[in-house]
Amino acid sequence: MKKDDCPQAGSVPHKENSRALDSAFRILTRRDHTQKELRVKLRQKGFGRAAIEGALARCRELGYLDDAKTATVIAGHLSDSGYGPLRIRHTLGQKGLDDATIEQALSRCGDEEAQVLSARRMLEKKASRLNREDDPWKRRQKAYRFLCGRGFSSTVINRAIADD
Repeated sequence: MKKDDCPQAGSVPHKENSRALDSAFRILTRRDHTQKELRVKLRQKGFGRAAIEGALARCRELGYLDDAKTATVIAGHLSDSGYGPLRIRHTLGQKGLDDATIEQALSRCGDEEAQVLSARRMLEKKASRLNREDDPWKRRQKAYRFLCGRGFSSTVINRAIADD
């Protein structure tokens, strides 16, 4: 007997599609995910390509899966947490977002002046540790490395530590 002759053959993919969609809903209730992240999670759960793409399409249709919105939320959170645009760009890129979506989300970081203020706030929080260093040159190097690791550009970092 061929697979097409089996009366249950049509219901198996339908059940898989339904299970994939239910799984996608459960994943998205915890936090927003990008399409790439959700695709990977569903693949790890063992769903087939057709079921995954169907679930992604339905989630987009319902407005539960929106890469642009997710990118903006992530960029806003990272920016508010004191990270610079270089770190935010890297994080968004790892989540599988395209360059246009990343650039749109990076507008949340503000202009250079806002980035300098953010970098200075980060230095103020780190001041007690930085001030343990007696040598001003070493203190400046540590501050530079710290801000560099947070994703700020060298121009912003130099402006932020110029007053110290």
